[in-house]
Amino acid sequence: MGTWTNLALPNAKGGEGSTSNPLSYNVMPLPQAPPNYILKNFKLYETVQFNTNSDVALPATAPNRGSDTLQVPTALFYQQQVYFAEGPGTGQIVHVENGAWLNLLTGKKLVGPYPPPPGSAIKLDDPNQQPPGITIAKQMSIPHGNSILALGSFTPPTAVADPSKLIPDSSSVLPTPTGLDTTPYTTKLDDPSNYQNPHPDLTANPNKPLQDAVALIRPNYFIRWDVSTGNQGQTMNIPFEQRQANVTSYAASYWLLSTDGGTTYPYLAYTQNITMVFVIGGVHYMFPHVTSNVVTKT
Repeated sequence: MGTWTNLALPNAKGGEGSTSNPLSYNVMPLPQAPPNYILKNFKLYETVQFNTNSDVALPATAPNRGSDTLQVPTALFYQQQVYFAEGPGTGQIVHVENGAWLNLLTGKKLVGPYPPPPGSAIKLDDPNQQPPGITIAKQMSIPHGNSILALGSFTPPTAVADPSKLIPDSSSVLPTPTGLDTTPYTTKLDDPSNYQNPHPDLTANPNKPLQDAVALIRPNYFIRWDVSTGNQGQTMNIPFEQRQANVTSYAASYWLLSTDGGTTYPYLAYTQNITMVFVIGGVHYMFPHVTSNVVTKT
């Protein structure tokens, strides 16, 4: 619940509450005149608001009814705004998104067309009614004309055995397109007129900002969840996007971090990979679009 913004620690890189050098990164290819592309890689800062709309009754639920089974998705609504933290566009908004997180609970079907009276017990304790490994879902709406449904599951609060191993290196950034020059991914280029890849080390491992944050925060408990369109989810794109920049898959991992033994979880780290297919010179090329960030509740 509430508003979350970029990590603000006194000893974080860039200074306290820094939006000029936050612990984040974005890897974004852009098609150009064939046969070429450029990168729009940059650090970012964002604001995420959860269930802040007073017009929405909380918790928001909408029962799904089967022949003898009931599912009650409990929704946590969110809206996200992302800004450039460096380069010529510093401070400009680069991404907006809204959607909902769903907690998928199942049990026996209700009798009758209406919800039970207040205070009545509903036993939502039958996970066998769902595919294995699917207990949550993320619904995303992006005003490029994309909608994404990703499903997955979460772990219960767990003690951190070794903070240095909590968040793995990213291994998904460089299955770069076959047949195209991939040196932009490994070459530093931060000319103000052509701001492509100022941090090749982060391009090689976009999870490094999360690892740096863990080293600063030193969490002792975490909750992790993972969602993917590969878990019977789906992507939908408007016709232009289907032809020119088709979003074909989405996968993300999230960590809520606690420093007080699991009493509160004031830090949220995430890494996500969106696969996009660009048409360059009549040829379809598959690119990874990877984002990582750490936010904290304000």
